[in-house]
Amino acid sequence: MVIISDNAMLTNNSFSVKRFVLLCKQSLIINKRLIGLTLTGFVGTLFFALIFLQSITSFREWDTKKYMAIFLILFSLFGMIYSSLAFPAFRSKEKSMTYLMLPASTSEKYIFEFLTRIVLYILIMPFLYWSVVNIEVAVIHYYMPEFTFGKIISIENFKLNGASNRWTSLLVTQGFLFLFILTFTGASYFSKSPLLKTLFSLSLIIAGYALLSYLLFKGLNIQEYHHSGKNRILLDKDKALAFGAILATLTNLTLLAIAYFRLKEKEV
Repeated sequence: MVIISDNAMLTNNSFSVKRFVLLCKQSLIINKRLIGLTLTGFVGTLFFALIFLQSITSFREWDTKKYMAIFLILFSLFGMIYSSLAFPAFRSKEKSMTYLMLPASTSEKYIFEFLTRIVLYILIMPFLYWSVVNIEVAVIHYYMPEFTFGKIISIENFKLNGASNRWTSLLVTQGFLFLFILTFTGASYFSKSPLLKTLFSLSLIIAGYALLSYLLFKGLNIQEYHHSGKNRILLDKDKALAFGAILATLTNLTLLAIAYFRLKEKEV
């Protein structure tokens, strides 16, 4: 049974570092076993998955590109799944009532979910992957000395130069964040199967915009209009990248705001 004092109710809209730390400690105490099992399961699954993939190629030398390709796929996939598990109390009415009655403000609950579901994942996942890959390679190399590997991660793979590349870097970063923030926002809306419902809703939106764009393109005969005789309409490559990066950033901020106000709406 949760008891809420009048002082907690009065400070429901304020942010308190002390209450936030208590919220983190409480969650860690309650979920420490689940966290341990999840990390162990992830490490074990990744370890044997790498062995399986390398066995398909007869354990021939793997370079940076192969490791990075697997990392990007797993980083996106697991990130979407993990962020879709945000606000776990909303999966049932009983837990929702208990969660909403916790003596913590809306901003404290929201920041806690955002940090644990997105920020910590982005910080921890690369380190876990790097650690598992090095352990797995060392084990395989011990039993198969002919198996070698190069650098797993190199700065050259991420080095971008020039104004257009800075916009490209921002666009790619916001693109990955969009995957996590989208499912994070979906978790605040859908109580059952938030990941599937979020992806289904996204597919409907994309299909609707694609159909509308096609009808406008054909109806307005846009293909007949070109800028300065070149095969472009309004923006060159650099401006298009800048526009896309800014649009992606605004989209992510909007989704985060929607998730916050959704949580606030539930507490009213």
